[in-house]
Amino acid sequence: MNSSTEILLYFEPPGRIPIVTDDRITSALGSNIAIHRTKKSTLNLRKAKIVLIGTGNPLAANQIRSYLFGLSALMAKGLVADLGNFREGKTPADTRAGLADVITELGKAGKIVVLLGTGMHLMPVVGKAYNRLEVPFNLTVVDSRIDLMSPENSDKSLYLNEMVTDPEGRLFDFCHLGHQAYLNDPLATDRLSELLFDHFRLGILRDDLREAEPVMRNSDIAFFSLSSVRQPEAPGTTFPSAIGFTGEEACQLARYAGLSDRLTLLALTDYEPARDTSGQTAGLAAQLIWFFLQGVSQRKAEYPFTDIKDYQKYTVNLAQSGHELVFFKSPLSNRWWMQVPYPDPKYQRSVIIACSLRDYQTACDGDIPDRWLNTYRRL
Repeated sequence: MNSSTEILLYFEPPGRIPIVTDDRITSALGSNIAIHRTKKSTLNLRKAKIVLIGTGNPLAANQIRSYLFGLSALMAKGLVADLGNFREGKTPADTRAGLADVITELGKAGKIVVLLGTGMHLMPVVGKAYNRLEVPFNLTVVDSRIDLMSPENSDKSLYLNEMVTDPEGRLFDFCHLGHQAYLNDPLATDRLSELLFDHFRLGILRDDLREAEPVMRNSDIAFFSLSSVRQPEAPGTTFPSAIGFTGEEACQLARYAGLSDRLTLLALTDYEPARDTSGQTAGLAAQLIWFFLQGVSQRKAEYPFTDIKDYQKYTVNLAQSGHELVFFKSPLSNRWWMQVPYPDPKYQRSVIIACSLRDYQTACDGDIPDRWLNTYRRL
């Protein structure tokens, strides 16, 4: 599978999409997107930087497209391509294998993939695709519920247990954003802590949403459940709840994902068109993608695409713990990173991870930031 023609064999064109827009928008996003319109059409993916893919229920993906294509234009023509809706195979296993193949090939080609209308159950498929790229990857999930279960209850997990227990998996780091305590078994957060994975409750992020920015900056993949948005603003979801992120907060999270120089796949999940009688949820989903695209268009190609030695360096000596913490600040964006050494000194190596100003302030107060400590222990 090394050409646009071969990749398109896996897709059905989305067909005619009724556009929901404002007549005052004279340049709509849909006019700038290269769309796979007919089975015989050709689509040159060489110019495309971002690829849209409908998975699961075609109606869900097409509903989102109706609102997305009518929003204000972003990026130059052809930088976004819509491959259409992924065809189902003869069996569910065939479908999963085919989708993994396509995502792997798009990853090798350096494309940013946006999955529309999918469910969280496809996360292991994405994990399998990234395993084939043969580099460790980081995953972030935005959801009101945590799918991770204890080993004895692993059969109740829809996707996450499979991801973290895959013996051939290359998942290095995982972070969960926006869970709500009353919707989750206490053992779920305990299990995350045991595995040294960060997690941020909804209330913590509502206090300062900027703490989610370095999480996205560290991520290769983000799965964003629309069920994490409160029901009055997103009624058409799999698990609607009266409490959740606001639409504005959800859009900011999507923009953080887009700004991440590292992130190459965003999956928008848990949209239920049958419950979305007014189209409000599809409209919000479209806006999330628009803010993601805006973030991508504003990427600054910072670390790891620039030399960290060019950044401002700050060293904090924590005498009580015996650690010297090294931080870096970009003079371009004022974003922060920190250096985490391997525990075994024989390696004489370290990793650089994204962090926040709060992490630096925590170190200055004499404490080791959780983000640093969890990474150190995983190494």
